[in-house]
Amino acid sequence: LLGPWSPTPALLPQRQHAHTQRGWTLGVTFVRAQPQGGARPCPLSLRHCDSQGLGRGQEGHGLAASPGPGRRGSCLTPALGKSPGYRKGQCPPAPCSPHPPSRFSALPPVTNLTVKAWTTSSITLRWEAPSGLDQQNYTYWVRWTGQSDKTETRNTTDTIFTAEGLDPGSSYEFSVWVEKDGANSSEETLNATTAPNPVRNLGVETQTTSSITLRWEVPEGPDPQGYTYWVQCTGDGGTSETRSTTNTSVSVEGLEPGTLYEFSVWAEANGVPGSNQTLNSSTVPNAVTSLRVEDWTNSSLTLSWTAPQGPPHPPYTYSVSWVEEGTPASGTRHTLDTRVVLELEAGSLYTFTVWAERNGASSDNRTLTGATAPSEVTGLQNETQTSTSVTLQWEAPADPHSQLYVFWVQWVSGGHPQGEQGPQGRQANQTGKTNETRFEVEALEPGTLYNFSVWAERNNVASSTRSLRASTAPDPVTITSCSSASGGYKVVVTWSCPPGGYEAFELEVGRQRVSQPPSSCGKGVSMSGLGPAKSYPAVVTTLWDGMRAQSASVTCHTESAGVIAGAIIGVLLLLILVGLLVFFLKRRHEKKIEKRQVPRDLVFSFPGDILAEDFADHVRKNEKDSCCGFAEEYQQLALEDHSQSQMVASAPENSAKNRYRNVLPYDWSRVPLTPLRGEPGSEYINASFIPGLWSPQEFIAAQGPLPQTVGDFWRLVWEQQSHTLVMLTNCVESGRVKCAHYWPLDAQPCTHGHLQVTLVAEEATENWTVRDMKLRHMQEQKALSVRQFHFVTWPDHGVPHSPDPLLAFWKKLRQWLDQSMGGGPPIVHCSAGVGRTGTLIALDVLLRQLECEGLVGPFSYVRKMRESRPLMVQTEAQYVFLHQCILRFLQQSSPAPVKKGAIYENLSYENAAATEA
Repeated sequence: LLGPWSPTPALLPQRQHAHTQRGWTLGVTFVRAQPQGGARPCPLSLRHCDSQGLGRGQEGHGLAASPGPGRRGSCLTPALGKSPGYRKGQCPPAPCSPHPPSRFSALPPVTNLTVKAWTTSSITLRWEAPSGLDQQNYTYWVRWTGQSDKTETRNTTDTIFTAEGLDPGSSYEFSVWVEKDGANSSEETLNATTAPNPVRNLGVETQTTSSITLRWEVPEGPDPQGYTYWVQCTGDGGTSETRSTTNTSVSVEGLEPGTLYEFSVWAEANGVPGSNQTLNSSTVPNAVTSLRVEDWTNSSLTLSWTAPQGPPHPPYTYSVSWVEEGTPASGTRHTLDTRVVLELEAGSLYTFTVWAERNGASSDNRTLTGATAPSEVTGLQNETQTSTSVTLQWEAPADPHSQLYVFWVQWVSGGHPQGEQGPQGRQANQTGKTNETRFEVEALEPGTLYNFSVWAERNNVASSTRSLRASTAPDPVTITSCSSASGGYKVVVTWSCPPGGYEAFELEVGRQRVSQPPSSCGKGVSMSGLGPAKSYPAVVTTLWDGMRAQSASVTCHTESAGVIAGAIIGVLLLLILVGLLVFFLKRRHEKKIEKRQVPRDLVFSFPGDILAEDFADHVRKNEKDSCCGFAEEYQQLALEDHSQSQMVASAPENSAKNRYRNVLPYDWSRVPLTPLRGEPGSEYINASFIPGLWSPQEFIAAQGPLPQTVGDFWRLVWEQQSHTLVMLTNCVESGRVKCAHYWPLDAQPCTHGHLQVTLVAEEATENWTVRDMKLRHMQEQKALSVRQFHFVTWPDHGVPHSPDPLLAFWKKLRQWLDQSMGGGPPIVHCSAGVGRTGTLIALDVLLRQLECEGLVGPFSYVRKMRESRPLMVQTEAQYVFLHQCILRFLQQSSPAPVKKGAIYENLSYENAAATEA
């Protein structure tokens, strides 16, 4: 039914289609000749026919005519391998694979062709079917061509199609047309791109306090050169910022220091983003500020600093490392802004490095150099002294760098640095330094007590001080005259007061030797019992602190008139004696036994030191007649004249600091405190230095603190560096307050000015309690260990019922004092600081004298104590009890029985106003 067909080259299509592997596409219009000579165009489609379309073993191109619905068309194919031309044949029932339609389409195209979704290896398209026609039996053809010119074609009956097996991040041209019953529409074209692969190896390259630099590698794919990279930064508050770049690194700036951020990075190709890669990273914290050394000891340093500027949370972790003298030592990590570095070497220089860490990021380092204090010197002693100098000697501490230490010496006179302006306005040296362990302090005042302090120093850091009390030797007197008196039987010696201090003078004329009080200088001192018309050497020696100055001497001449007068007086005295003898013999039978009385104007002889083996007999002798002998001795002590200056204690500003008006320290022996600025009288406390067996200031006798003097009492302990307190009274006795409770009741510290007192331990027995306390100076950051021995069974207005408890208490106290050498003198107190205090101090000194010398002199020592503080051993009962304690000590030391006598008869107080015990 097909007529003669011939191609009409003049009617070639306006565009040609791409050549493919299976064939090519050509737009052609064929016309058929009519008998009348006319021509009618016939819509044809060019089909590619393979062996299935043309028959077995045949392949080529053919033209198929579609006469109309329900009519079978014909196919014209070129002869393969022959000369150009076409072979007429019938098309198979199944159409050949169609090529895109010609410019003359039989169907309308699809509409709204869009990309629905994409992945790294696929693109999903969607469209709408042609409108206005029956949409059943539509076949949609999809063809895509990539950047490598590879073309693929697929068909589907759905309006959604997914092209798979694509390259990531690649652009494709998609063409879609519809075909039905052999008719095809024109194609709709769309360019689409697959998503890129994620970036690779995302990491942080650098961090600062305000920026983070990220770096990554390009995604895997055929052509990653044209990618755009997006970086999103999200902070702690949830706010985010996004920026793009074509590079594989980016620096995100304007960030907060020490803050954690979340970063997301993805690649984009032609507006199509890939999946993101995420990491968390933090900016670097700012460095710490105000790094400093707050405190130091010989084994530790306390560092502190200010936290870095920036957000306060989360908390920083601080790392501290240190190097000792160039050698790395150690390091720590913690979250506090202070650090106590322990177990360091004494006297060593350390370099500390501190940095802050947060979220794994570390700040810049801050460095500080600090030094530990050297250890204390040991074995400080007074080697020699003159009237103007004292030579000190000590041992260097056993520290690794002690050979590099500088030693400082400071001296204080009378509680004030000697370097302060004195009355004459001159300025004296207060401190000196040396590299040796020996130092001579010169230009001192003669006969003056000094408190010497020695400490080691290195790297401008000083050790704790060691203190020593020592006196310069006294200066000799100058004898100004020696004149005869009483007809040649007496001389009067006068000498001038030496410069500096002195506590007594020893005058020797002939074979007679007497001790004179400090007030005797400048006044004539009589020495009787001499012979007239003779020459006697007179020697005067200054005494101070157990030292003797060089003696001054002069020759004294007595008058001759005394010889004649002496003979006359001798005869007269003989006659008087005879008369008196007759008188007493006559009245002998009238004598009555009267109650013993001791006239106050009677002067008794007093015993000297007593041998240990004779002491029991001495006690038995004095116990006779209701302890008459002890009464005579004690009355002689009461008659001793110890009138000395008490001007400081009597000053109006100090009157409220005295518990009893008649118990005041002497000016020369009182213990001065360091004065407080703007507080008159702040240098005064009712306390006195008491001589002992080896030193003129072996003890401090003090009154029990009043409520208003508790702070002064602890200042006394600190300034004297006393490790030992002895308390012999209870705070309340017989309903009367005897002493303020000056120590803490429990572990809660008490503060007095710059001093803090802490009770560390307490051990109580039947007769005494021992307390350990820590006294700390808050400004100087130093501490002192103090032990208090508190005897609790000494009755008010009496003496203990037996010497045994007090002797046991003394043994425990003496054992502690022998073990804890160094520090200041022990401080002993009761209520007034004279009765019980004097008894215990005397007992300690006399028992040690007994052990060392085999001699004991209770009378002599009590009299010596009273020269330094009035009323020491205040009652006769205490004086007798002192002897009984010594006797009991001898009984315990020797198996020989010693008879006990009745004691404690005379309990009257020497001064009832000071009801002290």
